[in-house]
Amino acid sequence: MTHISPAFNATPSCPNQSGTRRARRAFAACVVGAALCVGVLAGGATTASAAQGGLETNAMAPVVTSSARAALADYDEWLASESPAAYRSYVRMRAQTAQYAATELGYPQKEMASAWAAAPVGHQLAVLAAMTQVGVPYRKNTSEEGVGFDCSGLTTYAWSKAGVQLVRQSGQQINNALPLDRSTARAGDLVQYPGHVMMYLGVGDAVVHSVQSGRTVELDTISSRRVNSVRFGDPTA
Repeated sequence: MTHISPAFNATPSCPNQSGTRRARRAFAACVVGAALCVGVLAGGATTASAAQGGLETNAMAPVVTSSARAALADYDEWLASESPAAYRSYVRMRAQTAQYAATELGYPQKEMASAWAAAPVGHQLAVLAAMTQVGVPYRKNTSEEGVGFDCSGLTTYAWSKAGVQLVRQSGQQINNALPLDRSTARAGDLVQYPGHVMMYLGVGDAVVHSVQSGRTVELDTISSRRVNSVRFGDPTA
């Protein structure tokens, strides 16, 4: 398995990642191009690509999904074998996935990697499961790996991979969760406003969610129109 150095984003020819979302997308696209060029993708898995349906998706989607799958595979290997090497590989791939997500959204890599590492293991697995589906199209009333998700379908799928069963309705999911505020929310916790549920990524306003019809499972930030009205909750409590 090939791993990418945490310093992978130091490509001199890439534009600066700060500034507008357009600038961050251009930076992320440059990083993806560099990664693909040198053949450092872990594994070879791809999502049911949004590009196949002509839908826009995150620039970092290919490397996010591949890295997240590798992390989960390493975790399963560790459970089966109790191999320290497998666990160390899991930790590396988890950090790498967090770094990719941070690059996509313009957050510091170390901050997001630390937030994921500090979350309980169930939260980590739920986040990584959601990461494996970035780029999969939104589909109403669907929760099927590689095929499609609505918003609560994604959170249901992701948390099921951590052994937690959620009801399939966004309002019920947050009502059943332990209420949190932003300062106590951790990567993997639910973020909800009326009619829509997301998964928090542990830093700032960063989330992963299945957006809406015509969109995909995306790394995103909470809408500025919603930032003061969202609710956070821990579905494991």
